[in-house]
Amino acid sequence: MPRPLFEVKDLRIEVHDPNEAVRAARRGDAGEGWSVGIPGLSFAVAEGEVLGIVGESGAGKSLALLGAFGLLPAGTRAAGGTITFDGAVFRPAEVPSGRRRDGKRRAARRRMIAGTVAADVDDEWARRVGLEVGFLFQNPIAAWNPLETIGPQAGEALDVHTDLDDAEIQRRVVDALGDVQLPRSGRLLGAFRHQMSRGQGQRAMLAAALTKSPRLLIADEPLSGLDPSVAAAILDLIRDLQRRRGMAMVMVTHDLGAIARVADRVAVMYAGRIVEEGPASRVFHQPQHPYTAGLLASVPGLDRRLVPIPGEAPRLGQIARGCPFAPRCGFAEAACLRAEPVLEPIGYSKAACHRMFHLDLEGI
Repeated sequence: MPRPLFEVKDLRIEVHDPNEAVRAARRGDAGEGWSVGIPGLSFAVAEGEVLGIVGESGAGKSLALLGAFGLLPAGTRAAGGTITFDGAVFRPAEVPSGRRRDGKRRAARRRMIAGTVAADVDDEWARRVGLEVGFLFQNPIAAWNPLETIGPQAGEALDVHTDLDDAEIQRRVVDALGDVQLPRSGRLLGAFRHQMSRGQGQRAMLAAALTKSPRLLIADEPLSGLDPSVAAAILDLIRDLQRRRGMAMVMVTHDLGAIARVADRVAVMYAGRIVEEGPASRVFHQPQHPYTAGLLASVPGLDRRLVPIPGEAPRLGQIARGCPFAPRCGFAEAACLRAEPVLEPIGYSKAACHRMFHLDLEGI
């Protein structure tokens, strides 16, 4: 693989369980209900490459992707890891929490990262990410501020991180709206989020990302909640713009069909871990992990019956000893229950399975 443009190393994220915190307090334990949800995730994407991250809901895909930029939701926190974007380094675990050691609430410095507010981040990191990384969020309507119109929000990264005047920023926003096949009109620039459909909201968010000529596009479930025809059009638009502009992209989704259409490489996540990674064609046609094969068998097709994976995925932070997938795996042996496998090479891919050298799994 060429030198990574964007690299995540050993990202560790903890999740908070209020019920466990109460139980710990009753026992007199010093613990606060925090447990490891993502134990040390690593992945990278090169210039112009598309990495697809797939897995069931609750696997930790979005948590890992947003956590890499310090954009974690309430009830989660980064506990380690190093993020590198073209030489700029960010350590999310060093972002202070909302309270000081004496218990008083801190007044956090605020920075704009690609149109998203983050607290206490390094100026160089914020500037690089603010200008060179675009974001497509899971809910394209909720991501917009309801109290401001679309035009100023679409250009806010340029307003914060450049010296461009208002007229030039508006020109770039209008041009970007045309690129994503939205009207180049003052009506949309002056619209509020409730005046857009979900499809328009996602196109407008893509336009906001493109105003900065990003080198990396982060797409977190960009097709979520869209009608099939609209989702297909959005996916084609994202793919065409990515190729035309030569952007790298990391796309998180549970839609294997979408990943098959756009990704060069695929990382399969389960219970906060990457269990398989490799070229898209290899992962889809020659899976090396039973979970990957189970996902592929679960894809509806005209010429076969859907075969669901039995059982339920564990909640992040509640993983028993051994392989996290063992309770649902038809190939598990005693060794699978004793120790967690590590990600290691097999052919052109990598997989984390004790039995992968002995299995002949079926792909698509």
